[in-house]
Amino acid sequence: HSEEFLIFFDRTIRVIERALAEDSDIFFDYSGRDVEEKDGDVQAGANLSFNRQFYDEHWSKHRVVTCMDWSLQYPELMVASYNNNEDAPHEPDGVALVWNMKFKKTTPEYVFHCQSSVMSVCFARFHPNLVVGGTYSGQIVLWDNRSHRRTPVQRTPLSAAAHTHPVYCVNVVGTQNAHNLITVSTDGKMCSWSLDMLSTPQESMELVYNKSKPVAVTGMAFPTGDVNNFVVGSEEGTVYTACRHGSKAGIGEIFEGHQGPVTGINCHMAVGPIDFSHLFVTSSFDWTVKLWTTKHNKPLYSFEDNADYVYDVMWSPVHPALFACVDGMGRLDLWNLNNDTEVRRRGGPAAAGGGKARAGGRAGGSAGAPGSLGARRARRRPSAAARAPGRGGEGRAGPAAGGA
Repeated sequence: HSEEFLIFFDRTIRVIERALAEDSDIFFDYSGRDVEEKDGDVQAGANLSFNRQFYDEHWSKHRVVTCMDWSLQYPELMVASYNNNEDAPHEPDGVALVWNMKFKKTTPEYVFHCQSSVMSVCFARFHPNLVVGGTYSGQIVLWDNRSHRRTPVQRTPLSAAAHTHPVYCVNVVGTQNAHNLITVSTDGKMCSWSLDMLSTPQESMELVYNKSKPVAVTGMAFPTGDVNNFVVGSEEGTVYTACRHGSKAGIGEIFEGHQGPVTGINCHMAVGPIDFSHLFVTSSFDWTVKLWTTKHNKPLYSFEDNADYVYDVMWSPVHPALFACVDGMGRLDLWNLNNDTEVRRRGGPAAAGGGKARAGGRAGGSAGAPGSLGARRARRRPSAAARAPGRGGEGRAGPAAGGA
């Protein structure tokens, strides 16, 4: 078949799928070829309720959701990455599916895959057609939705110059005219890349604390508008501040408080008259979420209402006091720091803290299968994650592993 026919056929399939499901604007083209001036619809709601489950029988089955990200260009688009399916050894180990909140069709908008489990994923900021993945092998892959290929259009080499350990952090930082892809692997190596050329990193740095202790990074976050300073979480539960350039380049201060690996870390995002960019939150295998400030190396508060691994935490991009977290029992908790309420901890006395709303459900059926309700980190080894036994007990209804 000709290249032109394959492109036509690929786009037509998407249009027909939308037409079969509903009668809204089915001709919206997410590659931007002929609707560059049109913005995607922004969905918003006052109440938290179950909306939809995104699951593909072929690509999601027996896989764990390892990471999720929303498109800034088209807010109705979400990308989810998946690890390997041990029951299908001939299928690609790594998968990234782009799901559409706008249309009711049950299939992914795009299907991407590669030969290693995808542990982190993001839409490339300033490049709405590109999706970046960090893999278990250490390779960084780049997919383009303008190509009819499902395989990466670019990938980094597996060499000492790049990553050779799992990459749980990928982030595009900077401005429209000057930006870089920042990646960190669990051996503490941080690389800066140009999205135009992934053959070699523009910069690389070893994240080492006190000039002797390599930091096994599991999460990374940049404050809003900052391209130099950032915070990282580690496998041993310690959090660090760090910077890319200048006389203090590398790991800076140490923040101790967690008793297990840090699974999620996120800097305050809401922009307003008061600067809260020094605040950040972390989640951990120690069943807690902690609130920090870069001005003090001890937690400002520890939220201890969970009874399982907390797999991820994230601030609201618009509400300055709101953040959400998810755990291995399928709980999605929303905390509002402006509301003072008492939350009774299981088996213990009541504890004062932020007001909370909760959505239940079982995430993937086990503590080792995070992500069905939005967790962004799998267990450190993807194969173990898929096999981990359930901790939350049977009988709770919810989506199966691999659902987003």
